[in-house]
Amino acid sequence: MRWNLTNIYPSFESEEFKSDLVRFEKETAEFLKWMDENLNSAENAEEKLEYIISKLNELSLIGGKLYNFASLTLSADANNETAAKYLDVIRSKFVDLSLARTKFRKFLKSVEIEKLKDTPSEVIRSHVFVIKEQKILSKYMLSENEEKIISMMRLTGGNAWNNLYEKTTSNLLCEMELNGEKKKLPLMRVRNLAYDKSAEVRKKAYEAEIRACESAADVVAQCLNSIKGEFLTEVKLRGYTSPLEPMLFENRITEQTFNAMMDAVKESMPKLREYLKKKAKILGHEKGLPWYDLFAPLGGYERKWTYEEARRFIVDNLSAFSKELGDFIDSAFEKRWIDAETRPGKRGGAFCSSVKALKESRILMSFDGTLDNVLTLAHELGHAFHNYCLKDETPLNSTTPATLAETASIFNETLLLNMIKASAKSEEEKLALLDKELSDAVQIIIDIYSRFLFEKTVFEKRTAGPLSVKELKGIMLNAQKQAYGDGLDEEVLHPFMWLVKPHYYSPTFHFYNFPYTFGMLFALGVYAKRDEPGFFGTYKKLLSSTGKGTAEEVAASVGIDITKKEFWRSSLEVIEKAVEEFLEL
Repeated sequence: MRWNLTNIYPSFESEEFKSDLVRFEKETAEFLKWMDENLNSAENAEEKLEYIISKLNELSLIGGKLYNFASLTLSADANNETAAKYLDVIRSKFVDLSLARTKFRKFLKSVEIEKLKDTPSEVIRSHVFVIKEQKILSKYMLSENEEKIISMMRLTGGNAWNNLYEKTTSNLLCEMELNGEKKKLPLMRVRNLAYDKSAEVRKKAYEAEIRACESAADVVAQCLNSIKGEFLTEVKLRGYTSPLEPMLFENRITEQTFNAMMDAVKESMPKLREYLKKKAKILGHEKGLPWYDLFAPLGGYERKWTYEEARRFIVDNLSAFSKELGDFIDSAFEKRWIDAETRPGKRGGAFCSSVKALKESRILMSFDGTLDNVLTLAHELGHAFHNYCLKDETPLNSTTPATLAETASIFNETLLLNMIKASAKSEEEKLALLDKELSDAVQIIIDIYSRFLFEKTVFEKRTAGPLSVKELKGIMLNAQKQAYGDGLDEEVLHPFMWLVKPHYYSPTFHFYNFPYTFGMLFALGVYAKRDEPGFFGTYKKLLSSTGKGTAEEVAASVGIDITKKEFWRSSLEVIEKAVEEFLEL
């Protein structure tokens, strides 16, 4: 249940790792020198552009491989001091690569992009979207020295605060009584108990989690304040109108698309709250669901999986849809791309990381054998399949926005859950599976909306100064009340969701919430087309193109218009129908 990283590098002391580290630094320095000597004019622009693009792709592969090894090692063991040291070293060397991108953008200011349409250069023609995107970003550039200062200061600023957050939460232990014995359990192990069949265990786990969060709150609040404050400074310096503006661009969606989706989401919330209120009554609660019962299992789906059983179950079921998909997933297990063991010192959550240089992926999660774990595993393997579809694209053409990055993962998860539902042996099992489906939908639609409201308010209030733990708790509680409404018991919410979710602590990527809603609803739209002739080929083509267009353009390639609220409503109606089915059962 532990992944194998040795084919990335045998160790930090290996000749391969040290050689690539030296090579990356040397070649980046030489590239910067070449740029200083050759980018003073737009003369021979096409020849220069071709070299820049080729070199950026080459350096991205070397640097990415180094970063993969250090960051993945540290994710699996937050106490690995060698990995932490080298991650800092590698990040410092990425400052020069960031500076090269700055020089590239500066050069593009003098290049007439329209004249590149008929270029004989295949390298340029295949990277037209990337070039246009960098040209737009050049409008928000600072001077080269200022760009370098920002990148360097982030090493001891945002990145350092992120490291402290990860180390603090990875080592956070929750004290609780379990099976008559007092135990100290890792935070992620306790969070998984939210799915336990025992109401007493769920409540005790929730209370233990809250107590543990209280103990770490001051440190984590400092991390959050520092990271958000740093980004607000950068937003102001660059001339953006708000922290959301650069994130919409980063996610490659327009404000029109964002508003269309959010409007549809707000309209659907009352229906989803009906599910929550019904679940509360089933569990004997009169004032809505208490937080600790959000994931309480209903019905009679009792199955637990061993890790090997989960492998066979996922492979067999997804192979029934596509043998290629099933074979790929089986090989991911066989090659030990997955770290699924639950242990202290391992970071929380689940993720899939592309190891572009090897055309591979690595998946981290904590597996306890629940249905939720099996679906999470299928979800992350969907990300790995997306990376597989991008394996022959260059690094620059593989940079997928978070909005489209959830397509294959949610497609996988939806496909597997619907197969499980179709084989339900009784109404009790079907109820349990519907509950699982709607519980996930509530997280992606309602809870994500509360997280968006929280982050938006934090940015607004952070402009006046740092926020206390009390203020952060208050903002989170207000956001949850606004999003969940009467679906939850207002006296038993989760004031520390800002502490247990790592998404808030990226120094360079903010509002890492609404892309999940986008991803789920877009994936449902794609999933609806699965029975069309030639779908799987179209699906793979879509996944391979996610780095070469805006979200609107990629969606249009499969006949979907995401700028209109009607599309989002049609996806939400699928979920609303599941609510009706749940209420009827």
